[in-house]
Amino acid sequence: MNKYYVVDKSRYTENWPLLALLFLGAILAWWQISSLAGAVLAGLGFIIMLVNEQRGKKKKGNSIEVLEKCIIFNEDGKSRSVAFNEIKKVKYSNGLSAGDPAILIETGINKHKIQPSHYENSQKLLQQLQSKFSAFNCTIVK
Repeated sequence: MNKYYVVDKSRYTENWPLLALLFLGAILAWWQISSLAGAVLAGLGFIIMLVNEQRGKKKKGNSIEVLEKCIIFNEDGKSRSVAFNEIKKVKYSNGLSAGDPAILIETGINKHKIQPSHYENSQKLLQQLQSKFSAFNCTIVK
């Protein structure tokens, strides 16, 4: 069974303010204090980025994350994302059985298929996607 996550922020947007402060601090420390202090602050930022990357790799299997402005697909160790404002058309169709809807998302470049029944909490995923599609005024074709 694939995983479904609803998160407020991606793991990258959580840490960018801290990383930006460390970057500015490293520049100021390099300039005002010493190059060693700047290097230590830069190294700390690098360690935070590595820990962040390792947390992301701990998610095993396929998953889908519905964020505030995009959908992130994690499949076969690769990630791809679709911003809601890039979506040109959303098409609902019946999947293998009558009660098993499939969603085809078309952007200007690619098509992405989501089969909600393949994910945990499939009803919640379907409701979350429908509310995001309507909030971003995506064209829906039935």
